[in-house]
Amino acid sequence: MDGRRSTLLSLAGLLALTLAMFGDLLFAGGTRVFGDQGADLFRQYYSWRDFGFGELAKGHLALWNPYIFGGAPFFGGMQSALLYPVNWLFLILPLPVAINWTIAINIFALGAFMFSWMRVRGLSAISSFFAGTMVMFCGPYFPHVFAGHLPQMAAMTWSPLIFCAIDGLFKTRKIGWCLLGMFAVTMQILAGFPQYVFYTGIIAGFYAGLRLIGQWNWKLAVALLAIYVIGAGLAAVQLLPAIQATGETVRSVSVPFTFAAQCSLPPENFITLIAPHFFGDPGSYWGRCYLWETSTFFGVTGLVLALYATMYLDRKTKWIPLLIIVVAFLLALGVHTPLFAFLYEHAPGFDRFRVTARFAFLATLFLVLLAATALDRLFERPKAQPGFIFGLAAGAVILIGAGIWAGHTSSWPLFIDSARSTHETFLMPQLYSNAEFLAQAQHRAAVSIFLAATVCALVAILLALRQRDAHFLYAIVVLGIFEMCLVARAARPTFDSAGIVDPREKAVLSDHPGDYRIINPLNPNSAMSLRVPDIWGYDPNVVRRYAEFVTWTQGGNPDDATLYVKFTHFDPLYAMLRLRYVFGHRDNELVTAEAPVPPMPHVQLISNYRVLPDRQQIFDAMRADDFDPTREVILESQPEPKPAPDQNPGTAKIIAESTDALTIEADVDQPSILLITDVDTPAWRAVSLPGSVQSKYTVLPANYILRAVPVIAGHHRLRLEYAPREFEIGKWVSIISVVLFLAAVVWFNLPKQAR
Repeated sequence: MDGRRSTLLSLAGLLALTLAMFGDLLFAGGTRVFGDQGADLFRQYYSWRDFGFGELAKGHLALWNPYIFGGAPFFGGMQSALLYPVNWLFLILPLPVAINWTIAINIFALGAFMFSWMRVRGLSAISSFFAGTMVMFCGPYFPHVFAGHLPQMAAMTWSPLIFCAIDGLFKTRKIGWCLLGMFAVTMQILAGFPQYVFYTGIIAGFYAGLRLIGQWNWKLAVALLAIYVIGAGLAAVQLLPAIQATGETVRSVSVPFTFAAQCSLPPENFITLIAPHFFGDPGSYWGRCYLWETSTFFGVTGLVLALYATMYLDRKTKWIPLLIIVVAFLLALGVHTPLFAFLYEHAPGFDRFRVTARFAFLATLFLVLLAATALDRLFERPKAQPGFIFGLAAGAVILIGAGIWAGHTSSWPLFIDSARSTHETFLMPQLYSNAEFLAQAQHRAAVSIFLAATVCALVAILLALRQRDAHFLYAIVVLGIFEMCLVARAARPTFDSAGIVDPREKAVLSDHPGDYRIINPLNPNSAMSLRVPDIWGYDPNVVRRYAEFVTWTQGGNPDDATLYVKFTHFDPLYAMLRLRYVFGHRDNELVTAEAPVPPMPHVQLISNYRVLPDRQQIFDAMRADDFDPTREVILESQPEPKPAPDQNPGTAKIIAESTDALTIEADVDQPSILLITDVDTPAWRAVSLPGSVQSKYTVLPANYILRAVPVIAGHHRLRLEYAPREFEIGKWVSIISVVLFLAAVVWFNLPKQAR
């Protein structure tokens, strides 16, 4: 077939596989969504999409999220992904339908981009199609459907297109490939998961550097660098607020080493290269970390072909992919190698993230590249090497023996317990001593190995038959696709999204209106759908000071504060967070408790203050018996004007409110402190409105985490607004970059004589 026809047929095939995998919910899903009810779609991303695109549908780009953590950056947190074009489906489709379609579109796009990369490298349509399928359903990617990782999947989608642009630039030296790379980098940034942007950038830079060896050209090097520089410029409206927000959140400082080391790729998980369910499927995984982060599976067929490439491809073709694979897996192993400690201490960025296992996805891209290249060479060769076929047959026999051992060994409980003893497992503890679960886990592991042996034997047979008829290679392609789809199917459960927001909670809140906060430890992000704020949440973009404060109130070390806090008791200081109700569940029944200390007002005038510049001094003062947050505020610098002591300084009220702003009216008898019981960051400012006695206002941190505005006597009208200047700067950088980018695209597509 001609190139265009084969390309269209291949893309149609990838689309057909996508629809076959997801069609049941894409067209008749109702409120059901893909994912597991105990994972992150339920706990985090559903409500994020509900809130963010609900506001965007009203014409408002929410920069601040008032509904979790007492308030936190939203747009700058990146996972909101409000500017990612695929996510604009949330503006026109019902929320559950949009979730399902964005998952399917990103998966199809990943396959299409991998197909395109392989075609740029000169592979045939069938080999490129096979590569696209393997990546779409591979272990480091597809099980994220189970977890409901919407931004993670979207960000991973663009990685192969970045490598495609790099190879296209090397192959043709045409500026169009550079423009494509810029676009791919921009989309990956906007997709909303910075860790994959960071990891892809590392591997892309390493890959480009290796390719430049022996092909040095300074113009080419500049063009490669421009892919990321201009890509960042195009996405500056998202990237600069993200940098600013990072400076306000727990990511502004190094996370503890033990936290950064979490979810490194366990060495034993290389077993999943051949037996994807050796440690269980995503819902019953008993190994270390999570299966969607630590699976290395890209098909036994794919692994066989990658081994063939390693053994028989010429050195020039394979040495760079092999080196990339080794480096990416070495980084994925994280704390299991001495390299991680060095990178944590000395390499920027490695002390800001956990789950280095995510490098395995990038290693898989190059493993698939090798497998697809091997398939292409097998189509070109008259015969496969007999020694390789014999080795496959021997490997199948060895796997059968391993499966028999796994299914009958009496030491299996000890093997499972060894994983538990690492304290890196997340399965319910009681299952590790459950005889029925242990037997099922052992059976599942044995079956997974037997399936690997079967595939290995079938590939050996088909390669032997290929010696007489090359068409048997197509059977290998079909076998590989069937294998991938069969394993992937186990990672796409569904649940009814109508259960994310508990109607019983909604009824309680409806019966008790007011301006207060709740705490729902099991599902704090549901506050974004309830539109009633929670004092906690589930997202890494919790304001650092606030995380320190809450960690301290629960008996932890504030220096080790992260988004993970185990609430064990009520602290009286939560009154100044406006906490009124605690929600919990017992035997599937809603349990509601009212806070023993009444919540403070949203805004209040206070005339008594003291200045303490040190965090520990502030915490000690707030813990003292004589501290009353309704009558005294602790500042970190002298206010101007200075309050005058008064038992009744006046009144204040909120007259308008949005996600990013509060409009306040106050009548003040004496100079006082206007206390706002919301979380403060440096990006909050106060603006004087017409009719206000004071022309300029200053926002100060109060009680370490709240906002304070010194006010003079008289009538005040002011607006507190979250207005990071980085957003304005980024907006104009992006506008200028987009104009120049589009001009370059038009110029590149003009006929040469018209340039």
